[in-house]
Amino acid sequence: MPLAVFLFQGQSEVPDLQLVYRPYSDVATSGMLIGGMYLFPTLRLAFARVDPESPDHSDPRMVSTVVMLFIVTGAVSFLLTGLTSGGHWQENVDGAFTNPAFLPIKYAANVARNAVFAVLLYRVTRGEMTVGSALLAGLVLALVDLFTTFNRITAVYLLIMAMLLMKHRPIRMMLATIASLIGLSAFSTLWPAFRGLATAQGYSASAFSEAWSAARRAQELAPGSLAASLDGIFESSNIAVLNWIVQSYGTVERPFLQFAMFARPVTLLLPGAVWPSRPENFGLFLGEGIAHMPSLALNSTLYGESYANFGWFWPLGLCAFVLLWHNVYRLIAPNARVVQMMGAFAAIAMWRFDASFVGCAALLTGGPVCGLWLVRISRFKSAGQFYFIAAAGLVSIGLMAEQVR
Repeated sequence: MPLAVFLFQGQSEVPDLQLVYRPYSDVATSGMLIGGMYLFPTLRLAFARVDPESPDHSDPRMVSTVVMLFIVTGAVSFLLTGLTSGGHWQENVDGAFTNPAFLPIKYAANVARNAVFAVLLYRVTRGEMTVGSALLAGLVLALVDLFTTFNRITAVYLLIMAMLLMKHRPIRMMLATIASLIGLSAFSTLWPAFRGLATAQGYSASAFSEAWSAARRAQELAPGSLAASLDGIFESSNIAVLNWIVQSYGTVERPFLQFAMFARPVTLLLPGAVWPSRPENFGLFLGEGIAHMPSLALNSTLYGESYANFGWFWPLGLCAFVLLWHNVYRLIAPNARVVQMMGAFAAIAMWRFDASFVGCAALLTGGPVCGLWLVRISRFKSAGQFYFIAAAGLVSIGLMAEQVR
C-alpha cells in the first residue's frame, strides 16, 4: 500500500532523516520492492506445506508456557524501567539498560509478545477457543503491552492474527481490515505525542487522560498528511531507508557485509569475549550512517539487510536465510503445529527487526520445547515440572544475553 501511494505521488520524504525516495528515478529500489512481492510465493512452490491432516504432537502446556513467559518478562521489564514512578518512557528504558538483567529480559519480552499471538491462533485452529475469545484475549494482551512498553507492535500482531482468523471469510476480513486501518491511522498519528507525555507526571489514569488531550490539541494544530498516516501504520519510512542502502552500500566507504546476517543470529551461544568483532546490530549501523546517532536503530524492511550483505544477489541470500531458519523450526519440533505457528509469526516479525530476532525467537522456542520434552520423559512431580520448565526458559534468556550485549 505505501508503494502504491508513492507511485501515485511520485516521491516519499522523511524530513527528520533528510531522505527522499523517488520511485520513478530510484528504479533499483522500486524494482526490489515490486520483484520482492513474487519472491516468497515462488519459493513456496518448491516446498510442500505440512499436511493439515498430519498428527499434531504439540505439548498442550506450550500455550500456557508462552503466555506465562509473556506476562513474566513483560512485568519484570516494566518494573525495571521504573515507569511506575513516572518519567519519559524512552529515557527510562535507556536508563534501565545499566542493569545487566534488563537486557536479556527485554529481548525475551520482545519475542514473547510475538509468540503469544501465535499460540492464541493455534488454540482457535485446535477448536479450544472461539474466534471471538481469541480476539478478546489478544486485545487485552495488546492493551497491557501497549501501556507498559508504549510500543505499538502488539497492535500490529493483533491485526495480523485477526486477518488470519478470518482468511476463510474474505469479505469480512476485507471490511475488518479497512476499519482497522482507518482506526490505526488516527491512533498512530496521536501516539508519538501521547507516549512522550503519558508518564511525565507519573503513571496514572489521570496522567494518561491529560497526555491524550494534549496530543489531540497538538494534532489539531499540526497539518495532517498522507505520508504521516502511512508511516504511522506501515512504517513506510523504511522504504526511504532501503533506498539509502541501495544507493550507499557496495562502495569503498561501505562495502557489502557479506554473510553478517547469517553470522549474527548464530552468535547467540558465542560469548563476546571469544569474538569481540562479531557482527553488530544492523539497525544501529543504519542509525549511525544516516542520522549520525549510534544509539538510533532504523529499520529497512526485510530486503535492506539482505541487500547490504549480498548486493544484487540479495534474493539468493534472503531465500537461503529464510530456508535455514525454516528448517531450524522444523528441527525444533517437526510435528508440533504450535511451534510451526510460532515460526510463522517470527517470520512476520523479521520484516520489522534485524536478522538477530529470528535467532532469539528460535532459542526461546527451543528452550521451552526441550524443557517440556524432558518433563514428559521424567518422573518429576507437578512442582518439579514447573521449576524445570522455568529453568529452561531462564537458560534460554541467559543465552540470549550474549547476543544482545
